Amino acid sequence: MLRVQIVIETAGLVAVRGAWEDLLARSALSEPTLSPSWLLPWWRVFGPLDGRELRAVLFWEGQRLVGLAPFCERSRRHRLGLSLRALELCGSGEEEADETGSDYLGVVVERGAEPAIARELAELLTTSSGLLGAWDELRMPAMRGDDLLPVLLARELRARGADALLEMTGACPLIPLPATWDAYLAALPSSRRYLVRRSLRDLEAWAGAPLRLSRVTRPEELPAATDTLIRLHEGRWSSDGKPGAFASPRFRAFHAEVMPALLERGALELSWLEARGEPIAAIYNIVWQGRVCFYQGGRRTDLPEKLRAGIALQALAIRDAIAAGHKEYDFLAGTSRYKMELSLAVRPLVQLYATRPSLTDTVRRVADLALDQARLLRRAFAGPTLGQGRTPPGPTSPSSGGEASKTRDAVSP
Repeated sequence: MLRVQIVIETAGLVAVRGAWEDLLARSALSEPTLSPSWLLPWWRVFGPLDGRELRAVLFWEGQRLVGLAPFCERSRRHRLGLSLRALELCGSGEEEADETGSDYLGVVVERGAEPAIARELAELLTTSSGLLGAWDELRMPAMRGDDLLPVLLARELRARGADALLEMTGACPLIPLPATWDAYLAALPSSRRYLVRRSLRDLEAWAGAPLRLSRVTRPEELPAATDTLIRLHEGRWSSDGKPGAFASPRFRAFHAEVMPALLERGALELSWLEARGEPIAAIYNIVWQGRVCFYQGGRRTDLPEKLRAGIALQALAIRDAIAAGHKEYDFLAGTSRYKMELSLAVRPLVQLYATRPSLTDTVRRVADLALDQARLLRRAFAGPTLGQGRTPPGPTSPSSGGEASKTRDAVSP
C-alpha cells in the first residue's frame, strides 16, 4: 500500500531533501532538473509569481519515498475566455523572457514502481477527494521520450475518463560517447569529421598555442567565470539584436542559486577557452550520472570569419568528456545545425496534456455557442449560406512550441 502526501509549503520539500536525493539515485531516469538542487531554487524564484501554489505529491512505501510528482497550481486564461486552474510541473511555465529551459522534467519514480505510481497518481487526479484542488488541465512538458511513466499515466488517465494527449514536442541531439576521441571522430560522417578537425586546427593556428579548456574548481572562482560566461553569451546574442537569457533578472537569480549548488556536488562544468591571452568562448555544462549536458554558452563574434569558435569549444568539451570516462554528451533541446553536426543520436521530448471530462464538455459547449453566435451574425449581415456544416472543436491542447533558442543555441559555429 502506498501512502500519499501532498506538500503545499516549501519547507515540506526541504524536509524530504535527503529522501528525494535517495529516490533520484534509485530512479531509472535521474536528471539534474528533477533534483532538489534545481527545483528548490526554481520554486524560490518562480513560485511566488502568477499565483502559483505548490502541490507536490509524495508517494511513500513505509518509510521509503518511491515517487515524487513536483506539481504546482495556478490560474490560466483559456483562449475562449474561460479561467482554468492548471496543474503544471515545477520547472515549467515561466514567462518567455525568464524561461529556464528545463529539459527532462517529469515524475521521479523508483525503478520498477512506474505502473503503481502511474495508477495511484491517475486515481488521485481524477477523484473528487480535493487533495490536488479543483484543477481543470494538467500540463507536463519537456519529458524524456524514453520515460515509461508518461505513457502509463496517459493510459491510466484515459481509463478514468480524462482526455489525455501525449505527443512529441521536440528532440535532444546527443552523443553516446565511445572509449576514445578517435573512435568518436570515426563515427562521424566524413564531412562532419572534417568540420571538427578543421575548426580545431584553424583556431589553434590563429591562437598560436594548443587549445584547452580552463574550468572552475573552487567556489571563489565562480563569480569571475560566471561574469565571463554572461559577457560572451550576451555578446553573441546582441550581434543578432537579441538580449540573451541572462538579461532576465529572474534567470540570473535562479542560476545564482543553482550554480554554487552544482559546483558543491561536483556537477558543474563551467569552462572557458582562452586564445591570445583572453577568453573567446565559454560553456556551462552539467555533469550527472555519467552524462554531460550542455546547458548554456557564449562566444566572441569579432573573430576572423573562417574561425568556428563554437564548434571548437564543443569539440574540446566532448573530448574532455570522453577522457573523463563519461557515457553520454547531451545537447538538450533543439536541433540547431551545429548540434546535429556533432551528434550521433537523438532523444525525443514529449508532453502530456490532460483535461477533466467535465472541462472538455464545458469547452465544447462554449465553443459551440460561440460558433452559433458567429454564424447568426454572419447570416444577419450576409444572408443564409448553403452547405455549411458544423464540426464542434475538440478539447484544447497546448501549443507544442518551438525551440527555446536563447537558452539552447547560444554557441553556434
